[in-house]
Amino acid sequence: MVLQQTILPLAFDRLATRLLRLAALMLAGALPACTWLGPEIIRTGRTAYNDAILATSDEQLLQNIVRLRFGDSIGFLTVSSITANVSMIASGSLNLAIGSSAGYAGNLVPLAGTVSAEQNPTISYAPIPGDRLLRQTATETPLELAILLISGAQSHKSGWQAIVRRVNNIRNPDFVDPLRHVADARFEEITELAGALQDRGTLYWVRLSGAQTGSAIVLHSYSPVASAEVARLLGLLSISKPAREGDDIVIPVRTAVGSPDTGAIAIETRSVLDLMRLAAASIELPAGADAEAVSFAAPGLAGRGIHIHSASSRPVNARVAVEYRGRWYYIDNADDASKQWFMNILLLAGAQLPSSGDGGPVLTIPVTGKR
Repeated sequence: MVLQQTILPLAFDRLATRLLRLAALMLAGALPACTWLGPEIIRTGRTAYNDAILATSDEQLLQNIVRLRFGDSIGFLTVSSITANVSMIASGSLNLAIGSSAGYAGNLVPLAGTVSAEQNPTISYAPIPGDRLLRQTATETPLELAILLISGAQSHKSGWQAIVRRVNNIRNPDFVDPLRHVADARFEEITELAGALQDRGTLYWVRLSGAQTGSAIVLHSYSPVASAEVARLLGLLSISKPAREGDDIVIPVRTAVGSPDTGAIAIETRSVLDLMRLAAASIELPAGADAEAVSFAAPGLAGRGIHIHSASSRPVNARVAVEYRGRWYYIDNADDASKQWFMNILLLAGAQLPSSGDGGPVLTIPVTGKR
């Protein structure tokens, strides 16, 4: 009896020692894991979240364009914030057996431990209220943004044609209607000349300083190679040539309707909603869908740069695709002009729409997942 009393405390001492060793091993293993986990979460999580936001922004814009084609309501939902909380959980187990070893030999794992990471992101969505949506999408694009779009466009000529509706009373209508809106051939010539000169580095957009404010076009180092093009462009814009051939020409640019000031350019720009309507008019409707869709007149020069296709099943080679009313609508990944056109609308919408719906309801969704 005395011998049994001595053995029992020794057995529990050994058990406690093993548990302490297990805890130490798990802690030693968890510390390097913590060091690795943080950077790894950023490395994988940031890219994944950004990809998801960009992809869904593309899809949201395209769906709104398709909804305009069918006369349905449009709206934008912004991701106002993403908060990702990451925690590490460690657990361990100790298996003991009593009795003859023949009953459990090879079936027990004396010591076992696991380390798992848990991520709990909280995503907040903010709808843009109707008054702000109308104000931001239906207002003409500010000149500063229009200049950035033209300068950053893959084709400067296409940038002019897309964003500018009128220059010095020379019109570039959204839709051609012989009774009301007639396209002016001079506008296309202006955009071809301005685009070619900007491609060569002869035409620049600059911000005026000193006594003058605003923006301007500068024609620089154009003689003798581009003298004829510059002379023709100035003639179309009703601007006098410089007294000495080859001198730099600075032309102030204003956002205005009607006749410009002498020696200046008056530009009227399109809104984001205008561009979305032009894109909606380009959608290829399936047979029999005309009755459900909104009718548009023939698109003008601006609307020729984008094409949106439709298909009965999800397209394989699509830059962006959405399903709506039982069909898929998409921009072909091989259509560079349409992809550039779509990106321009996306950039303008992102620049003009508020980043969050101030004063509107915010929908916050907690998401739990284990890794």
